[in-house]
Amino acid sequence: MNKLLIYLAIFGGIFSLGACYNNKKDISSTTLSNINSVSFRDDVVPIMISGACGCHNNGTTTAVQFSHGDTIFYSTIQARAGIYQQMINGGGHPGEGGIFFTPAQAAVIQKWISQGAKDNYVPPPITGPVTYTINIVPIYKTDCKGGSCHGGLSKTLDYATLVADQSILQKMMSTGGATGHPGGTLSLSATTTQTFLAWIAQGLPN
Repeated sequence: MNKLLIYLAIFGGIFSLGACYNNKKDISSTTLSNINSVSFRDDVVPIMISGACGCHNNGTTTAVQFSHGDTIFYSTIQARAGIYQQMINGGGHPGEGGIFFTPAQAAVIQKWISQGAKDNYVPPPITGPVTYTINIVPIYKTDCKGGSCHGGLSKTLDYATLVADQSILQKMMSTGGATGHPGGTLSLSATTTQTFLAWIAQGLPN
């Protein structure tokens, strides 16, 4: 009899905890927002480096690389939020082949975009020198270059062009790509924007 009472007490406690958890009226709006938020690096990036996106991750094709080996090009993935939005809304894959997101993947990406398509990573401040050759060119190759982007349908960007477009770059990087880009809104990572802003502040050294 005593054992029965103990078991009933344990199960009663478990059910009570479950009921408290499901009752979200006592959860603050901030906590609820965090529960419902989508993490770029934890939720979106795994979709983009999965087998379905193999052409972007094998390092052997002309496709824009999302990852290669142990390196993930976060800025490259984030910068293409607009393309993902088009695909979710019925648009086709920019490259060859009929590639689509599963309903679950589309829901995650759509929620991420609706929350501003932000990267949850906060990079450390840039304190050293930033040059076009060492710091900007690698970002250009992964973030800006591609068949439907610069070097493809859009003009190729070189040092002279970027220097001439300094005011455009300043506006783009100051808003994370939300304004200033002639080709439409971009979603740029904090790493990318901080690097460009530091380069501009240092006088755009080559």
